[in-house]
Parts: sequence; C-alpha cells; structure tokens
Amino acid sequence: MLLERTMKSVAEQVYPYYEHIIMDGCSNDRTVAVAKEYAEKDERVIVHSEKDNGLYDAMNKALNLVTGDYVVFLNAGDKLFNEATLEDIAEKLKYGNKPSVIYGYTDIVDNAGIFLHPRRLQPPRNLTWRSFKWGMLVCHQAFYARVDLAKKTPYDITYKYSADVDWCIRVMKAGEAEGAKTLNTNLTLCDYLDGGMTTANQWKSLKERFRVMVKHYGIGTTLLTHAWFCQKALGRALNRKIRTIKNKKHKKTNNKK
Repeated sequence: MLLERTMKSVAEQVYPYYEHIIMDGCSNDRTVAVAKEYAEKDERVIVHSEKDNGLYDAMNKALNLVTGDYVVFLNAGDKLFNEATLEDIAEKLKYGNKPSVIYGYTDIVDNAGIFLHPRRLQPPRNLTWRSFKWGMLVCHQAFYARVDLAKKTPYDITYKYSADVDWCIRVMKAGEAEGAKTLNTNLTLCDYLDGGMTTANQWKSLKERFRVMVKHYGIGTTLLTHAWFCQKALGRALNRKIRTIKNKKHKKTNNKK
C-alpha cells in the first residue's frame, strides 16, 4: 500500500520532535487500519477519518490540527527523502529568525518507489512569491510553511487542481508582508510519486493554474510567461524530433554496412 511507504518514511526519522497527522475521507480500503497500526505504536501519529469536500478541504482540516512550527503535506506514495531529512531541516533553523518557508529539491519515483529522475522544475536560489510566475518551482512536498502563516492562509477549495500553487504563493506573500524570508536548504527533501490527480486531469489543471497566475501576477505577465513556456516546449519537441531523425538515419547506415 502506498500510504505505508509514506508513513514508514516519517516513522524512520531520527529527529524526534514531529507530529504526523493522517486525514482520511472515510475511505473503504485499508487506509485507516494501516494508519492506526502506526498510531498504536507511536503517539506522534494522529489519525482522523471524516467526510470532506475534496483533497484541499481535507488538507485544511489537517492544518487546523497542526501544533508545530512548520507544516508539510505528503500524499500517499510520497516520502521524506531519507531518515535524516527532518533533522537536517532542524539544523538549518538553529541560526537566525524563523523563515516563512523552508524549501529544497525533489526526486521523482515510480509506484515501486524507484528513482526515475530529479524533478524538472528546480528551486531558485532565493525563492519569493514572484518566483512562481515561472511555474511551481518548488514541489508542494518540499515546501515547509511556517504554521502561523499557513493557518492564516488556508487552501482555497474553489480550486480543484491548483489550490496548492495558490496556497504556496499566498503563504510567501504573507511572510514577505511581515519581513520574513524563505530558506533554501540546498537539500533533496522528498521523493514524489510520479503522476497524481493533477497529471490525470492535465488540461483542466492547466486552465485552473492560468487563473491562479492571472490572480497573482496579472494578465499581461501571465500571457508573456506562457508564451515563453510554449516556446520552450516547442523547442524541446523539435529537439526530440531531430534526435529521432538522426537515430533513424544512423540505423539505416548501420544496416547498409
């Protein structure tokens, strides 16, 4: 079960000061049973199962229960990168004021948890809410939000696919308003399961994300950045085509020999 992979990655953390909240939407599989097995062994695991109005509503419910300093959301199948991830993050927080967001890199894995490749979009050296006009440069699962800011800016559940993008931007805006900066760990923080709800509904997600971009950056900036995205995508497609043609020519030459 994918959930068990996620829960195991949290349970194996060497850093002891965390809480792991499992928010279930009254599923009829073994989700709750598996989660409760962990909860019986570890008081840091908290299991809730109740009806919700979709993924982001469930995440808001979980957010209301959080008592720590920072919060990160993992979907079933995602995992913390290694057993030292939380300890490494805590070490980064020993110096200076509390950043609004702590962030890092992401690896993409398959259903078996096997590494496929690093996430294509990479986090910038200095992340601000303006950074996301170039796309969601930091994966949601590698985005640790300060809890007080996160609770003041819950997920907007009118978005079905892109509430995470909107939420990340609003959290960073709230942090900037009080003078807080973000912190780049320069570490890989999570393994992200390839696919998911957004991938399965790609066209609907893209349309919704366009609305989010217009909301935060305006129609002019959004159109310009999307024109750049299209140009890059066409360039990648053309390069793939050229490589395919070259490979075919190479095969024909070898066959003639």
